[in-house]
Amino acid sequence: MQDFKKRTGSYYTPHYLANFISKRVLSHFENRVRMSILEPSVGDGAFISELGKEENINIKLTALDINEGELNIASEKWNKKTASFIRTDFLEYSTTKKYSAVIGNPPYIKKNILTSNQIELSKKIHSNENLTEASVKNIWITFLVKANTLLSKNGVLAFVLPSELLQVKYAEEVREYLKKEFARIEIFTFNNLMFECKGQDTIVLFAYKKSKQKGEFFTNISSKESLEQNDFVLNNNNLLIESKVKWTHHFLTSDELTFIDNLKKGLKTVNDYSDSKPGIVTAANKFFIINKEIEKQYNLSRFTKPIIQKGLFVNGSVVFNDEDILRLEEKNHPTRLLQLNDSDTISKKLREYLTIGETEKIPNRYKCKIRNNWYVIPNISEKPDALFFKRSHLYPKLLKNNSDAFVTDSAYKVEMKGSYDLNSFIYSFYNTLTLLLSELDGRYYGGGVLELIPSEFKKLPIPYTKISDKEFDTFTTNFENKLNIEEILNQNDFNILNSILGVNYKDLEKIRAIKSKLTNKRMRV
Repeated sequence: MQDFKKRTGSYYTPHYLANFISKRVLSHFENRVRMSILEPSVGDGAFISELGKEENINIKLTALDINEGELNIASEKWNKKTASFIRTDFLEYSTTKKYSAVIGNPPYIKKNILTSNQIELSKKIHSNENLTEASVKNIWITFLVKANTLLSKNGVLAFVLPSELLQVKYAEEVREYLKKEFARIEIFTFNNLMFECKGQDTIVLFAYKKSKQKGEFFTNISSKESLEQNDFVLNNNNLLIESKVKWTHHFLTSDELTFIDNLKKGLKTVNDYSDSKPGIVTAANKFFIINKEIEKQYNLSRFTKPIIQKGLFVNGSVVFNDEDILRLEEKNHPTRLLQLNDSDTISKKLREYLTIGETEKIPNRYKCKIRNNWYVIPNISEKPDALFFKRSHLYPKLLKNNSDAFVTDSAYKVEMKGSYDLNSFIYSFYNTLTLLLSELDGRYYGGGVLELIPSEFKKLPIPYTKISDKEFDTFTTNFENKLNIEEILNQNDFNILNSILGVNYKDLEKIRAIKSKLTNKRMRV
């Protein structure tokens, strides 16, 4: 079932959400006697069940789905005559008809899982709307674009969508497109995951072709009761829209956004102080990163080097030593990178291990297939001076690498430029403003995971403060003994932010309040 969901992007809408969306769309047409509605991917028919309850408006329904079984189940939930149930891929659906509303929960399928035909159809749909090929990233975007082209002049679009729309770089073009195409946009964000789409935060988008109150409006819903009782307020946030700040941060006020922007202006970024690039891409971490037990079993020690697989293994410190690798080994964590060269002689035991990979079809993976030998990992350079882990939970992690360990692409390798000092750089990173900006510039996922992609990390502002080696040793000790990250920020903030930006205690409290607001939203506190 999970494989089917992955292929088809099917994640079903809970009853209360389908009920709310359907009622809100129909209320826009309350003076109508009849209207037409398109649902481009009916799934289990949650919206059809709700729309079928409408008694005052004669709805002519067109329902599509690529799956015949689901289409048949959905059709049984429609108790009226005026409906067409059509088995088709919405990308291939052709009609001259315009609809009063397009409503639903489009599939979420990444481009690399789409068929070549679906990719070509998506490119054509986007091109016809003057969108670049770069916007073809996931099928939900193409559903959104095509749905807009099928709306009447007074039409309404209502979709359940991933929160990617609000925060990822490639969706910026789509956000601009929506602003241009619709008079009014409403975004509903939620404190909790709305359904079982693992790790995926969801939002609800309402977009109106015509409206007396124009603009972009936002609200955050804390419980399903808020929806059922219409207990929410939609707020307009013009500065957010104009400043290109990610729409996930709609709950920040204009004053807060201006305050942050003014502080940023006086700061250099990570890219000014350092070079950074992703760690090693093995293409199959479970195979190429092994524990000491496997290393011994297959006599692989002469082919391995120490490696940090994930940020979870470096909790609690700002320095990673060889002793830390030994502690991970004692816990039987995978800490050995299998680094083979094209010229290596394949021993009998190594051949046995490589056969395991061949049985698991690892050589067929794209990144292995394009190598001279599938088992030789390219671009293994020198061990990094420092590490920044791109994903984090309580706070982003930047630490000095005093070990001989390499790192996977779960982290960015950091090397200082010019005369800038690594100890001072790491110390300077841990202040409330920089962590606030990490929240603001990064994106988050279900479960409260924060991620900064390479460009976001490079652009992250840091108030660089020079410290001595002795001060760094004290900082390291304090960091290892901290109860929480706030203890460190409280120690660092005034020294860093007052000396570099002239921040006073009142400003500092404001910075801390904004960061708390952002972190609490991400972690649903």
